[in-house]
Amino acid sequence: MPSLESSSDDEVTIVEQTMPLNTPLAHCSSSEPLTPPNENVIASTSNANQSEQQKKITSGWMGRSSFKSHFQFFFKHGRKVARCNYCGKTYKEGESTGNLSKHITAVHRSVLKEKKVLKMQTLDTMSKSSKSLHLTEALIRECNKHPGTLESLLLITEGFLPFNFVRLSTWSHLNRKYGGNTFIQSRTTLTKKIQHFRDCLNDTLRQNLKDTTLVNVQLDIWTAGNSQSFLAIMVSFAPNILNKELLEASNGSRLLLNIHGEASNTHLLDFVSLGDKKHTGKNMCDTFMSVMEEYDLVDKLGTITMDNASNNGNFHVNLIYDHFNGLRPRGHRLVGKVRFIRCASHVLNLQFQRIIKSLSRNSLFSNAFKKIRKLAKIMRYSTAINSSLKKNNLPLIPYESPTRWLFTWKQVKIFLENYKAYKNWLGLVQERGQDHLVTRIQDHISFDSKTINMLAYFVECGKIFDYVNKKFQDEEYNNLPQGVPLYYLLGHFYKSCLNVSTGKEIPKSKKGMDFSFLNGPDTLSFDEKNIVLEAINVAYLCYQNYLSHIQANPLYYAAVMLDPTAKHEQLYRMMEIDEFNLRMNQVNNFIRMYLNEEGVELGNGQQASPELSTIGREEDYYRCFNVHEQPQPTETYSTASVCDVNENLEEWHRYQSEPVASGLSRIDAIKWWHANRCKYPSLFKLAMSLLYTKVSSCDVERCFSLAGRVVRKDRARLHYKNVQTLMLLRDRFSKFGFYKPSPILVLDSENETDLDLDNENNDIDCYLSDSSEEMHDSQDDSAATARLTSQEGINTPGSAM
Repeated sequence: MPSLESSSDDEVTIVEQTMPLNTPLAHCSSSEPLTPPNENVIASTSNANQSEQQKKITSGWMGRSSFKSHFQFFFKHGRKVARCNYCGKTYKEGESTGNLSKHITAVHRSVLKEKKVLKMQTLDTMSKSSKSLHLTEALIRECNKHPGTLESLLLITEGFLPFNFVRLSTWSHLNRKYGGNTFIQSRTTLTKKIQHFRDCLNDTLRQNLKDTTLVNVQLDIWTAGNSQSFLAIMVSFAPNILNKELLEASNGSRLLLNIHGEASNTHLLDFVSLGDKKHTGKNMCDTFMSVMEEYDLVDKLGTITMDNASNNGNFHVNLIYDHFNGLRPRGHRLVGKVRFIRCASHVLNLQFQRIIKSLSRNSLFSNAFKKIRKLAKIMRYSTAINSSLKKNNLPLIPYESPTRWLFTWKQVKIFLENYKAYKNWLGLVQERGQDHLVTRIQDHISFDSKTINMLAYFVECGKIFDYVNKKFQDEEYNNLPQGVPLYYLLGHFYKSCLNVSTGKEIPKSKKGMDFSFLNGPDTLSFDEKNIVLEAINVAYLCYQNYLSHIQANPLYYAAVMLDPTAKHEQLYRMMEIDEFNLRMNQVNNFIRMYLNEEGVELGNGQQASPELSTIGREEDYYRCFNVHEQPQPTETYSTASVCDVNENLEEWHRYQSEPVASGLSRIDAIKWWHANRCKYPSLFKLAMSLLYTKVSSCDVERCFSLAGRVVRKDRARLHYKNVQTLMLLRDRFSKFGFYKPSPILVLDSENETDLDLDNENNDIDCYLSDSSEEMHDSQDDSAATARLTSQEGINTPGSAM
């Protein structure tokens, strides 16, 4: 079984512990019968003695001995024999049942002591080690006491196996032969053990949550193929930031990372069946509050990351006004109110939906999209065409639901990249006389040069959405500080599109992201390029509706400021000086409120203003979002106008005066805060919480993808409690390090084909169906275009246009 062994102060590794019956396959005959034969037994002087001797031989006591790991087992002349691993002495199964234990305790007592010490250094040491996530004593005892039970549960939850798996005859055979009858064999026992381990693991997560402060929760609703609806609730938190004793004893920042040393720590809190309840904000709120109370998170909740479905907006309103405004829990007070973080991946998909729908009104794009989707479907479901393309090493166009709007862009991109190869392949098929295949797909591959050029321009213009969407699937970028560069990057993109659509040319940029590709090729006329540009301009209203909340939420800007590798300098690169001063004033007001709620004593008096160092770092980007609008200054700018406040926020001002830390990763920022946690104790807790706040709910989408493997068509009658239990146990075992390596994703044959067809990557994107995309967007596309072209009242990031 996998057990956990401490290897250093900052690292706990998973080692392979001996199975209950350690019988190397090299010493086992492949034709070994389940019951050893007894024809070589020498008859005793009486029938009674012979019967007793036969009973001893066939009883299988060797396999049940607790000392079996010290022996090797084999058959000689039809009798099972045990050979000592240390001295070679042999014992036959027909002899005394105490021979193995007597031999080890009498002759090899030192080895026995070493084994006991090794066992103590497995799961028991985890609660005392410096590992970031800790197991409770109850769970450690249960794992050590019933290793076979743990092995059974790990197997069932990793593969989402049906519970009657334990009734299989092969499982019973393996249990007797290798497991010493320690594996679970009864459905009733399995149900009890699953519930017991679930309770122990839930309590383990609850204990780890006590050592954190503000948490980020992500949630969404998923409806399975059998019409069951589930509310998935996940929590992301910085571990151990309140455990001062443990932090002082540690030699590094590993305690502030997950068990794999990564800056990501997201757990599934619950996977709740909504039954016949309507998906209203109130029903969601009631269910949500019960889960928060179960894990003692009411006082710790700071942010909630959700998509833009209308029921999610109603849920947030109900949560604030019906619960938190009256309760005023601590987390609610620390950040002003529990903040609604709109899922960045979903917002990107909504914007691209506007682009695709607008282009689909044009006959050229409409026909092209339909033909490529049809071609992708034929490649998926036609065995002959599928096989022929693979033999010629040609990629298949991935086929997905049309509501995955960015996937339409991927389809067109892959088609264009292989357009000439597809045409050549079609010629070869025709030469072989396979006219039936040619007839089926010829019309879907044939495009004139104008259509190809238009599609190529569309792919070039849309690559920024795909680029950013992929980044948010990466844990390194899926955090709150990245919401700010996302907003300004897209703002600059929309501004550039508007300039090109009015006849201006975008110069090639040496700093920041280069948008000169919007100028398009000379083969396209101005009117032809404008078809794509006007569709992009329509998406600008969606950008304003769903991302403008970033400007109004100081938490985003505070998150950048509290990233020691970014601070003032990265904010200044993204915007004009007037907006920079405005945002910094918002941040100062927010920090003042936070420190006041934290109990930091605020004096009267004026703090010397820190200076903003010369903006000229070699790395001109924040993480990966390459945003640069402001020209490089040559002089040193002072933030005096920004930082003048009435109260003496000494801790905040000292932090602002710190130089920008080296490094560009989130782990670099966490290492800096670990080293300076005593110097800035209040800001340390806020900074760590914001670094672990998700700006995209892609973890919930991955959870739904896993759930789809459980609730399949052939398991449509699976009880919702079993679905909930399997999802929770798999997540707990995975996040607390019981699987090594990480658990595999068990796929059915169709989905294995899906992944083979997609040569881009196998990331799980965040999408929703049409029914849940809109919030309060009643304005039509013409109004969107009018709003974009009107200069009055538009606050475009980075420039006054």
